[in-house]
Amino acid sequence: MIIESDEARSDVILAAAAAVLGNFLIGIVSQLPLYPRSGVPGMLVAVFWIFAVTGLVPLLLAQYRGDGVRAFGLDAPRAAWRRGLLLVVPVVVLGVLQALLVGGDPLGAALGRIGQALAAAAPLGSAMAVLELVALIIGGVLLTTFLTVRGREGFKPVDLSLTQALRTFGLGAAGVALVAGLLRSLGPQVGTGAVLLEVGALVALVLLADRLVPLGPTVPRGAILAPMVVVAVAHLFALGGGLLFGNPLIGLHAGGLAAGTAVVVAVMVSARHMAWAVVPLLIAVHWWPTCLSPVPISQAPGC
Repeated sequence: MIIESDEARSDVILAAAAAVLGNFLIGIVSQLPLYPRSGVPGMLVAVFWIFAVTGLVPLLLAQYRGDGVRAFGLDAPRAAWRRGLLLVVPVVVLGVLQALLVGGDPLGAALGRIGQALAAAAPLGSAMAVLELVALIIGGVLLTTFLTVRGREGFKPVDLSLTQALRTFGLGAAGVALVAGLLRSLGPQVGTGAVLLEVGALVALVLLADRLVPLGPTVPRGAILAPMVVVAVAHLFALGGGLLFGNPLIGLHAGGLAAGTAVVVAVMVSARHMAWAVVPLLIAVHWWPTCLSPVPISQAPGC
């Protein structure tokens, strides 16, 4: 089902509002009496919020429009997920190295988020960590792919080649993250080595994606800008307090890294036959907690 451009633009706005304003809503609701803040109810509510501010609105809108998996670009051949395993490599290397640098054991570093839960030796905590991981993966996939497809359908079709879009916006996001991260490293919160490692992983991710996408096809600029801008702004507000409050360098640093990942996702989805390659990538960026996740609520310490 093909939807009108006005409907596509409204869908982008609604999904963006949930992602950007979600943390504000969580902050307001969490102040209400009887709000569960601890124990199993508190853990379940935290998992619910992860999905609510990412994948819930896109899922409901796709059902309302009646276009199912097409709304996420995942009506393409599923065999492409195998080629996406190449994109996992820099994410895994980054996640493992970061865990080892902060004193983690090799096995826990290799197992990522699940390894951290198992190290705590708490069955309930391990179960909740699995639920959180599932919510992050599904939410991240639904949000970024939905914004890509609706951005392609809803905005003026100024076309770019897939490689041009990837190199311009992906490396541009890495540049923003590098500058903001180096400025942050002047303080005590983030080390220069960690910044260079994160940006290096993003650049490697962009270059690997560049090898996977074909040279000829073009993509409407809105397909790239919609997920990139929404993810960047969501991080800016969730982690940096916006441009006027808090520390915007935090948001620009983490937002640049996350926006770079969103650009890679958007380009792969726009390549049509490569859409399922984003699934292993988004599994990896949440399995190993780093600053590359497009979901600001999932960020690792230091983002």
